[in-house]
Amino acid sequence: MTTNLNRLLVPVVAFVIGVLMALALLGRQASLGQAAIAFAIMAAYSVCLLLLQSRSDMASLLSGLPRDERWATINLQALSLAGQVLAVVLVAAFLVVQFSGGDASAYAWLGAVFGLAYIGALAWYRIRS
Repeated sequence: MTTNLNRLLVPVVAFVIGVLMALALLGRQASLGQAAIAFAIMAAYSVCLLLLQSRSDMASLLSGLPRDERWATINLQALSLAGQVLAVVLVAAFLVVQFSGGDASAYAWLGAVFGLAYIGALAWYRIRS
């Protein structure tokens, strides 16, 4: 049984991110319409999660509440694939920018954070197992 806090955590965070995105856009002199669209996208995502998480396995998983071990395994596999794709994209973007003469330091930093997080997670889960 899940508590209301668990059920509401991801939708509330998505809603807050929508507010922060809108404020950031307004701070960068964007139009009110652009800020409203950014907020509306995140608010719609938040509302969809709230309305569908009890009816849809996928919405439940996106809310951080996998139904059973099968969905938890699917989530782990999807996260693993997304991490591998992100690593390839970061390396490719770094190389493209580096060869074109641009400043690739942003990709280098992101790659370093990704690598350190991965190595840290390996060590953490090795110690805990």
